[in-house]
Amino acid sequence: MLEIGRFRTMDQDDIQRVFYGGVEHPFRDDLRHLAGQGLLEKRSITVGKNRDIRHVLVLSKLGKRLLVRQGDVEHGQAIYAGFVKPSEASHDASIYRMYEAEAKGIEGRGGSIRRIVLDFEFKKKVYAELNKVGDYGEIAYARRQEELAQLYDLPMVNGKLALPDLRIEYETAEGDRAHTDLELATEHYRPGHMSQKTRAGFKLYGVNTTSRGRRAGWEGREITADVLTL
Repeated sequence: MLEIGRFRTMDQDDIQRVFYGGVEHPFRDDLRHLAGQGLLEKRSITVGKNRDIRHVLVLSKLGKRLLVRQGDVEHGQAIYAGFVKPSEASHDASIYRMYEAEAKGIEGRGGSIRRIVLDFEFKKKVYAELNKVGDYGEIAYARRQEELAQLYDLPMVNGKLALPDLRIEYETAEGDRAHTDLELATEHYRPGHMSQKTRAGFKLYGVNTTSRGRRAGWEGREITADVLTL
């Protein structure tokens, strides 16, 4: 439940693979139990040109309240509940694969992951501040953008704040605090868009979609180097 809450939307297959070793029956039993208590919600969405089916999970509001009340959430870690728009759900559910790949490298170097930040959290904080100065002219707006860039350690690209899909905050093997910003490139990304994200210093991952019948399979890989050669 904690991982689902941290990532807002997760693919059912990823939960079964990561936390149940791919074994179906105990996962199905727990899913039925949690959904029956109103703690989790499940939805099937169609994705891609082939209209493949993807099963995703989110916390319910009740599930979020229970998780927070139990005290299992790291300080400062945002927890989400409820479904986003179908057009965003599949993208959000793919972020976990990107996280897995990057987390493996961080932990392999002796690092410890402390917190993740989704673009939704950045947007909520940044735009709330920018809206306060929206009526004070372009100079005040630009100045506030630069202040927020420093506050949240975010880059400016072409005079605008660049927000990653995912930030992983971690502690290095030496005990230093660090973070890495990641962007998930989908089939809708144009080369120019990807180049801007790369110039912002974000590490890009691409998602390959394969079909097994009408079921969507997802595999992520880093593509930063590919974009730099465009």
